[in-house]
Amino acid sequence: MEPVEYDETIHPVVWLNKIKSCCFKNQITKKEDIMEFCKSMVHPSIDVSKASTFDEILNILKTDALFTLFKYSVEEKLQKLKFDPKNEDHVQFISIFRKYCYEAEINDVERQKKLLLKKLSNDSLEYYFINDNLEKIKSLNDLVVYFNQSFLEQRKLIRFGSCITLKHVATGKYLTSCNVRYKTGSLRKIVFASQTLSNPNSLWIVSDYDQKNESNPIIYGKSKVYFLNKGVNENIVISKTYKSPSTGNWEVSCILSRHMHLIESDSTNNDDSTYIKSKEIINIRDGDVKFILRSNEFLFTIDNETYQEVVGHEGRVDGNDKWCIELFENE
Repeated sequence: MEPVEYDETIHPVVWLNKIKSCCFKNQITKKEDIMEFCKSMVHPSIDVSKASTFDEILNILKTDALFTLFKYSVEEKLQKLKFDPKNEDHVQFISIFRKYCYEAEINDVERQKKLLLKKLSNDSLEYYFINDNLEKIKSLNDLVVYFNQSFLEQRKLIRFGSCITLKHVATGKYLTSCNVRYKTGSLRKIVFASQTLSNPNSLWIVSDYDQKNESNPIIYGKSKVYFLNKGVNENIVISKTYKSPSTGNWEVSCILSRHMHLIESDSTNNDDSTYIKSKEIINIRDGDVKFILRSNEFLFTIDNETYQEVVGHEGRVDGNDKWCIELFENE
């Protein structure tokens, strides 16, 4: 490591640490000798001859007029720094961000938070996650931690193309379809709540109704989706014509054509207009007739096999309408 002359293009503390490292490498260990070496590496235009401690040297360097210009130049770099969400190396970005904040001596955490949020898209998960936790962020290190945590949160997002399960909260059973057909109503393939998670009949692909969103995250109450069952390779539909076999509500079945649904927030748990994450409690509403997907403990029988009924209804939302949406990790 070569000694670095202080020329006001480096932060004084960073420079001093480099000088100390150089001294130790060259077996210069006495404090007095290191002090003299430091002084010798400062340009004569800055008088550090009277300094007797490292702190005094730093104070002289920081009160020099050109140090203010140095901070302005670093702050300009910080303003130009851009975050590319497609670049997987987010650690490098936040490392540079922290470095620039330190070297520009931007120590106010509120300003740091504003600067970082300006780098992020307003509709990105990173923005939502940090903005929702602003009060918990008390330091620059906290800000770095929450920024990195936002990428872990992305792994929990339900996206177009995600393979999911839907577990009925009240009864603990899984939304399922199979090749058995109703004996009444539409005569289509049945949808029911199964005691066990059946692969692939209890697995659903959350698909893009508009076919233009690729793998984007799904937003409560806004994203138009349809649910494709992996077992029967057909899509769930709430009928507006046929009645369910047990309770006489609206029949739920699977069909080849796509039918649009909205995923709505369970108002006691989640906020509307935010991204949906695995293991959250949701309601599912038909996008056309506005019927709500419900299950209950009512049963129906086909060919001596008993199934728990799943229906659509148009009444008040209650506990029987709650489903736990969860990513199927084996996919």
